[in-house]
Amino acid sequence: MDTKTKHNEKLNSITKSKGNYRKWVVRVLFLLAMLLVAKFVIMPKMKARQVVPPPAPARAMVVKTVRLSPQTLEFTRDYTARITDDGRTMVSARLNTTIAKVYFSEGDMVKAGEVLALLDTQDVRSEVNRAKASVTKIEADIEFFEKQIIIDRTLYEGGAIPKTALDDSERKLKGLRASIAQQESGLRLSHQKLGYGKIYAPVSGRIQKVYIRKGEQVAPGKPVMDIVGGANYKAVITIPERDMSNIALGNTAYIQIPNGGFWTGTIDKIYPALDERTHTGTVDVKLNSDISNKFFAGSMTKVRLVTAQYENVLTVPTQAIFSRNGTRGVFTMRGEIAHWNPITLGTSNGLQTIIENGLGVGDQVITTPYPSLNEGVKVRISEGAAQ
Repeated sequence: MDTKTKHNEKLNSITKSKGNYRKWVVRVLFLLAMLLVAKFVIMPKMKARQVVPPPAPARAMVVKTVRLSPQTLEFTRDYTARITDDGRTMVSARLNTTIAKVYFSEGDMVKAGEVLALLDTQDVRSEVNRAKASVTKIEADIEFFEKQIIIDRTLYEGGAIPKTALDDSERKLKGLRASIAQQESGLRLSHQKLGYGKIYAPVSGRIQKVYIRKGEQVAPGKPVMDIVGGANYKAVITIPERDMSNIALGNTAYIQIPNGGFWTGTIDKIYPALDERTHTGTVDVKLNSDISNKFFAGSMTKVRLVTAQYENVLTVPTQAIFSRNGTRGVFTMRGEIAHWNPITLGTSNGLQTIIENGLGVGDQVITTPYPSLNEGVKVRISEGAAQ
C-alpha cells in the first residue's frame, strides 16, 4: 500500500471519529433538553392533574353553655352581725341629757312597751319650739311673697316696674321654699328626738341590771338596763343610713354559720331611729334553736341581706355578654354553630344580668367568654358542662 492510500485512510478515520463525537454530543444535548422539558413542563402539568386533598376541618371551639329558663334574681349586700342572747336585751339611751326618773329596779318584771325611765327633754323641747317658730316665720314670708309676686307681675305687665324687680321676688320665694323644706326636716328630727325622752322596754322579762340613777348624765349609746327574757339568739345587724331604704321586714337574710354554710332567716325587727353618732340603723334576725346552738353570745358573723328580688326573669351570666361594633349581645349555640344575638339588658347584680329582649326560654347561651368567639364559629360543649 502506497503512502497516499495510507494518508487517505487516516483522514477517513479522523473524520469518522469526529462524526461519532458530534453524534454523541447531540444525543447528550437532546437528553438534557428532554430532562428540562420534563422538569419544567411535563411534571408541573402532572402535579396539577393530581387530586388535591381537602383542607383539614376547622377544630371546634370547646365551650360551656346554659339553657335559659325563668329564674329568681336576688340583689344582696353583705354586713357584719353580732350574735346576742335574744332573751337578754341591753336597753340604751339615745339622748345626751340627764335621767329624770327611773321606774324599775333590778329583779322587777316588765312587759314589752312599758316605760323604763324618763329623760330630761327640756333642751329638746326648746329645740322643737325654735324649729316650729322658724317654720312659722318662713311660711308667713312665703305667703307674703306669693302675694307680692302677683302684684309685681301686674305692675311689670303695666310697665310700672322693671323685670328685675319681678325676678328678685321670684328668686326670694324660691329660696324660702328651699329653706322651709330644710326647716321642716329639722323639725321632724327634733320631734323624733323628743320621743327618745321615754325609754321603753323592747321585750318582756326581768330586770337583770340597772345602770342609771335619777339625776345622772347619760349619752347616746349608754346602757340603761339589761332585761332577761327568752332562750334563742338573734343576729343584730348594723346598716349604713344610705342602705336603710332598701331594708324591709320579712326580707331574706342569709346568716353565715361557723362551719362556713349559710342559714336562711328573715328580718324580724327594724329599729325606728338611727344612731345619732354613727348614722346607722339596726335590724334583728331571730335564730332558731338549732342555729343558736352553733353560736356563742357576743360572736360576730357575716350576714347577706336581700335588698331586691325579681321573680320569673330570664338571666344570663354577666361574663356571657359581649360587645360587637357597639352592640351588646350573647352567642347562642344551635347545632354545632355559634350565632350572634343582640339583646336588651336589664338590671344586673354583677354575676347575673336580666335579659329584657333578644332571647327566649330554652335558648342555649354560650357562657365561656372567648374573645375570638364570632358568628358561624364551630363549637362543641365541654364534657360535664351544663346544657
